[in-house]
Amino acid sequence: MNAKNPNKHITELIKSAKQQFHNFSDAETQEVFLTIKEAKTRGLLRKQPPDRCLNQYINAANYLLRTYSTDEFATALTQNIDYLYAYIALVATNSIVTTA
Repeated sequence: MNAKNPNKHITELIKSAKQQFHNFSDAETQEVFLTIKEAKTRGLLRKQPPDRCLNQYINAANYLLRTYSTDEFATALTQNIDYLYAYIALVATNSIVTTA
């Protein structure tokens, strides 16, 4: 399988998110990206349970990493906007690889 162009995939995700969640924000997308990028640099992205000392988006990202390739993962992306923001940031930081 070939890796999908992450920028194209991110653009598709954002377009889909705006259709699904009418309150989806480009500014929030950028803020979450910066948070996840910093968390990755500090080693805070792990397949660990929620930690009340961590930001909600870091906890969401860790949940997605923990449930990647499961039905729970897909469900989270369609039901909770926080998980969608975190997923876009994980793709943008190459923490989750998407395939064609």
